Amino acid sequence: MIIDDYIKALQDKDYEALGACFAEQSRMFDYCPSLVGKENIFLYGNKAVDMFFHNQFVMGGFSVSDPHMVNSRTVNFYANYAGVIIHALAQIESVDDDGKIQELVVRPA
Repeated sequence: MIIDDYIKALQDKDYEALGACFAEQSRMFDYCPSLVGKENIFLYGNKAVDMFFHNQFVMGGFSVSDPHMVNSRTVNFYANYAGVIIHALAQIESVDDDGKIQELVVRPA
């Protein structure tokens, strides 16, 4: 399942594998950073996901732990945003014909 690939890439800090989970024309919205005084994250396209998380993983400002699969499209986890841990819920809103993520939303759990 693509949700398994998504969370594995996050845990492994593998930005290339993470980008590969997303369709070329995709959207990823993360509403958790506003809880720690940062801008929310809005990414458009798999290359943007790859590049953004490359920077996050290399700079050491983002990690996830303790994932729990809710269903085939939703995962519950703890996200570390530069030292502040937030309980988060990532939900795949849509996938393309190849099974790649078209839209994913991360919200505080």
